Amino acid sequence: MKNLVTTFLLIGFINTIFGYSVDSFFKATVNGNSVDYSFIKKEKQGELNGLIDSLNAKTIALPSKATYINLYNLLVIKQVVNNYPIESPTSIPGFFKLNKFKVGKNQITLNHLENKIIRQTYNDPRIHFALVCGAKSCPPIQNFAYNDIALEAQLNIVTKTAMSNPDFIKLKENGSASISEIFKWYITDFGGNNKSIIKFINKYRENNDIVSISYYPYDWRLNDFKVSSSNSNVATYTPSALLRKGQFEIQFFNNLYTQNAWFNDQEERTVLGVRGSWNTLIMTFNYGVSKSNRFNLGLDVNLRSTRNSPENESAIGIFKFEHNSQNRTTISALGPKIKWNPFKSVPKLSLQSALWIPVAKELEGIPWLDWQRYTSWTQFFFDKPIGSQFQLFTELDLLFRMPEIGSKLGLSQTVFSTPASVFFSYFPSQKSTLYTQIQYAPTLSSFPSYYTQVGIGGKYQLFSQLQVEASYTNFFAGHTQGAGATFNLGLRYISK
Repeated sequence: MKNLVTTFLLIGFINTIFGYSVDSFFKATVNGNSVDYSFIKKEKQGELNGLIDSLNAKTIALPSKATYINLYNLLVIKQVVNNYPIESPTSIPGFFKLNKFKVGKNQITLNHLENKIIRQTYNDPRIHFALVCGAKSCPPIQNFAYNDIALEAQLNIVTKTAMSNPDFIKLKENGSASISEIFKWYITDFGGNNKSIIKFINKYRENNDIVSISYYPYDWRLNDFKVSSSNSNVATYTPSALLRKGQFEIQFFNNLYTQNAWFNDQEERTVLGVRGSWNTLIMTFNYGVSKSNRFNLGLDVNLRSTRNSPENESAIGIFKFEHNSQNRTTISALGPKIKWNPFKSVPKLSLQSALWIPVAKELEGIPWLDWQRYTSWTQFFFDKPIGSQFQLFTELDLLFRMPEIGSKLGLSQTVFSTPASVFFSYFPSQKSTLYTQIQYAPTLSSFPSYYTQVGIGGKYQLFSQLQVEASYTNFFAGHTQGAGATFNLGLRYISK
């Protein structure tokens, strides 16, 4: 341990003497083996780009192993920062294999830089513990830059650090260890078999105690200091975001719509003299099924209530859940859904399709409760970060409501609606967001109609995996549609 401390001090002295600005950058942005991407995006993005440019110039004039390692790590950080906030480097399509950067005089990918230049040129297995890909299962990132003078000592340090890290080499009973898949992916660099891998690991451990190995799944979550410390998911899981493989989400979203007025066929607001209220509790379960974060599967269950009452009665009377000629509550529909990212090159675009199947009878009777129809609901989500604290989110919906098989309603009674929404969000912190919204929703059927609503809302992270959402909207224009308002409350749990 004394030798390690001495070596670290020596490296710090050398970097100070020779003025390595890359070293200063890592010292300012790496904290506890995590990277403060939010800070870089706000304060150091220009410095990051300048350092990459200077390293590129070095690769032309005087290429070296240290220069390439620093450049690789900075290019990883650059991609993350350009797309931040994200949950994982794999959330960025083409992160390793497609996206190209200027290295020397050529445009190449991270995979090319690692495999065709660094590995082929230098043939040193220790570089796998210096190259950091931006994920939690990567070797711990260090808060210093690599330099040619101290490189041998640095590579020994990071390798010993990784081999002794209980989160990287997970000891089990009887000399068995669960190790990173890095050893499997690059097995030829470690001798080509399990025996040679064990020999390499024991060489750099204080205790040569490993006799057998297995592999644990790679954790592709971002090695983000902010996310690590606050476990934020409000800014990360925007509507376009997908869950990673094995991750799940449980959501309860309660929508209370109430009206005592109507927009007639002249688009005039007409007071009805009575109050009609409908409450919908949508219970959703989603599950990530793709390593590339591009596919989620889910299930929706809708609990629906309706209440007709005097105009001066509060809408919250619907929560009495009475069952008579004016009031009714039942599970009205349920169905599967899929969410996916159709284009790798557009990571902030996703498409979600659900098929709701009615499971109760006489839903369109008196009182009218819900649609007695199969509902195909497809949503297109796209969000665009604006700086570090704002976001523009757009949504386009395609809703087909088709009569049930055997229904007296013909296909001419199919209802087709195309709601279009725009949300503008402000993130005062990693744990909260405030937003405004507007939606225009035309409906095509035998009786065409439309409505327009505006609203405000917010989300806040109560605990590390639980967030709450509240919003209000007002229907201020329409044609043969209700002139009411909605009050919405949601809870969302996202697993780690």
